[in-house]
Amino acid sequence: MVLSFARYRWATLRSRIHDVNDAVKTLREGGNVKYQEHIGGAHYISVTSGYKCVDIRKFYKPDDPKEGDIKPTRTGVALRLDEWATLCLLVDTIQAAFPPLASALPCYLGDDHNNQMGYFTCSECHPFHFLELFQVSMDSTV
Repeated sequence: MVLSFARYRWATLRSRIHDVNDAVKTLREGGNVKYQEHIGGAHYISVTSGYKCVDIRKFYKPDDPKEGDIKPTRTGVALRLDEWATLCLLVDTIQAAFPPLASALPCYLGDDHNNQMGYFTCSECHPFHFLELFQVSMDSTV
């Protein structure tokens, strides 16, 4: 399985490595962990007790509101803890090989987020809110 995403999503993932490593450490020590962080678009990274992995996965919002909140898709990767540690060690090498990744910033640090409208209409920061706005506009035209 291959997981790929935009530079700004890589930058967000890179900025969360310390928090993920803290969750992994707690998991290795036998502590209770339920860490989930949005890294852009519909992608989340999570570490959860009972699963010895770091999961990077795309989510979706069901059309039927009765089905509840967002749900995971099959698109993603579950890295065993040693694979995650290897990825963390390779971050600098990856960025040296691909300079645009090294200079990438998370979308929320971009100029288009200087005001609330830019932030709230960002499909990276609010992928499901964006879909709800689209649905409301479609409903109002019927």
